[in-house]
Amino acid sequence: MKEQTENLRNVTAKLQTAEHDLQASEEKYRQLVERADCIIMRRSIDGEIIFFNEFAQKFFGYSEREIIGKNIVGTIVRETDSYGRNLVKMTRDIGRQPELYATNENESICRNGRRVWIAWANKPICDKEGNITEILCVGHDITKRKGMENELRLLATIVKNSPDPTTVQDFDGNIISWNHGAEHVYGYSEEETLGMNVSKIIPEHKRGEIDALIESLKKGDNIGFLDTQRIAKDGRMLDILLIVMMIKDEAGKACAIATSERDITEHRRLEREVLSITERERKSIGREMHDSMGQALTGIAVKSKGLALKLADKSSEDSKEALAISKLANKAIVQMRGLTRMLYPVDIEAGGLASALNTLAANTEKVLGVKCRFNCSMPVSVDNHVESRQLFRIAEEAITNAIKHGKAKTIHINLDLKDERCILSVKNDGRDFPKTPPRKRKGLGLKIMEYRTGMIGGSLDIRKGDKGGTIVTCAFTSKKR
Repeated sequence: MKEQTENLRNVTAKLQTAEHDLQASEEKYRQLVERADCIIMRRSIDGEIIFFNEFAQKFFGYSEREIIGKNIVGTIVRETDSYGRNLVKMTRDIGRQPELYATNENESICRNGRRVWIAWANKPICDKEGNITEILCVGHDITKRKGMENELRLLATIVKNSPDPTTVQDFDGNIISWNHGAEHVYGYSEEETLGMNVSKIIPEHKRGEIDALIESLKKGDNIGFLDTQRIAKDGRMLDILLIVMMIKDEAGKACAIATSERDITEHRRLEREVLSITERERKSIGREMHDSMGQALTGIAVKSKGLALKLADKSSEDSKEALAISKLANKAIVQMRGLTRMLYPVDIEAGGLASALNTLAANTEKVLGVKCRFNCSMPVSVDNHVESRQLFRIAEEAITNAIKHGKAKTIHINLDLKDERCILSVKNDGRDFPKTPPRKRKGLGLKIMEYRTGMIGGSLDIRKGDKGGTIVTCAFTSKKR
C-alpha cells in the first residue's frame, strides 16, 4: 500500500511538472504568436473567428472583444470583392476543402473601410479522429504589390494597344517585345519578330545611330527625340520619331533597350511639299527681280547717265548728281543680281553644284561684305538636282548663321569626295559654336539644316573648329536620278 501511494505521488509530481512545462510552452507560443508581424487567425469551418492576434487587431482596426465570435464575412471581407468575386463561397470552400486553398490572395477590408489585399496561407487543424475542426490562417499585406501589379498591367495594356510602335530589344538588337502599333506601322506580326533582329527594319545608313544611342544611355545621358528612318515589310522607307530608353533589372543593371516610335512619314511629306513650294516661290521672286526690277534699275542707270551727259555743259554739279545716281543704280543692279542668284541658283541646273557654290561664295562677298572662298579639290558630281538644291541651301543657311550669329569675317566652303560619300563643309572664323547636344538645339536655322540633311539621307555635324569658329559638315551618299 505504501509502495502504491509513493508511485501515485511520483506520477502526480510528474504530471504537475509536465503541466507546468506545458503552460510555459503555451505561454511562449502565445507570446510568439501575439508578437508576430503578420496576421494570425484561427477560424471555424463556417468562418467564425476564434483567434485574432494583436497584429491582426491593429491591422484591421478591431479589438479582440469586437472580433472574436464574428464571422469573417461582414467584418474583414465583404460578400464580393472589387472584381465581383464571390467571397462568401470562397470562405465556405476554404473551410470544407482547405487543401485547395493552401495559399490564396483576396481583397479584404479594414474597419475604417480601407480596402487591402492579403496573401493567406491556410492549414487545417484536426481532432484525434482526423476531422477538421478549425483553419489556421496566416496572412501578409500585399496591397502595395497588388497596386503595382495592377498599374503595370494597365500600362502594359496601354502600351500593347498603342497606335505608336513600342519595342523591347536586347543589346544585340534581338526583338523581345513588339506591340500592335509596331505590327500596324511596319507590317510584321508579333510572331514574325520573335528572334528577328531590329537591323532588318533599319536602313544601312542609320544603323550606327542605335549603337551610339546605347553608348550614350550607358553613360547616363538623357536621350530625347531622334528623327530617323525605318523600313517597312513591304520595302517602304518610313520617317520615324524615336525615343530610346534603358531598361534595368532589380539590381539596377541595364538589361534591355525599349523604344517608343511614331510614324511621321506623312508629316515629313507635307514638310517637303512646303519646302518645294518655298523653292518655287524663291524662283518666282528671283525671276521677277531679274526681269522687272532689273530692267527698271537698268533703265534708271541708262537714263541717269544720259542725263549726266546732257547736263555736262549746263551744270557740272547737276551732271555729277545724275552720274552718281547712275553709279548707284549700277551698284544696285549688281547686288540685285547677287540676290537673284541666291534666290534662284540656276547654276545648279546649268553648271552643277560646284558651280552654284562658287557663285554663292562670290555673291556672299559682293552682297554681304565678308570674305568667302569656295574650294573643290577634285571633281564631285551630284547628279540628283533635289540633293544639289538641299546642299546648296544648307551651305546658304550655314553662311547666314556664320554672319548673323557668329559675326564671321572669313568663310570657307569646301566640297569633297571621301569613300564614295559627298562631304560639304562650311568653316568660319566667328564665334565658337556652343557645346549643345543636337536634340537640344533650338535655332530655326539649325533645325532647317538638320531637316534638309535628313531629306537626302545624310548626317549633319556642327562643332567648334580646331582654331575656333564653327564647322558645319554634311555628309551623304548621292543617289542617281
